[in-house]
Amino acid sequence: MIIQTSTANFLIEKSESKKGCVSIRSNSQDELNRFFGSLEISLTEDLFYSYEIQPCKQEFANAMILMVKEIDYSEFVEFSLQMA
Repeated sequence: MIIQTSTANFLIEKSESKKGCVSIRSNSQDELNRFFGSLEISLTEDLFYSYEIQPCKQEFANAMILMVKEIDYSEFVEFSLQMA
């Protein structure tokens, strides 16, 4: 799954090395720190998704809640009017 925000891109996949966890790669180390501050961030060889963490599913769910809370819904009004 890919999640794009105004400040970063995130690639979420099943972790192959840690059972019950997900692998999250991003182009922004700062955003990974902001959403998953207590987890170790490692460098990858991927040029677009240079940083990676492997949170458990509960840590990922908590970060998703924060992301949803940050959505600026005022931008959707303009979009939905254009689609009508």
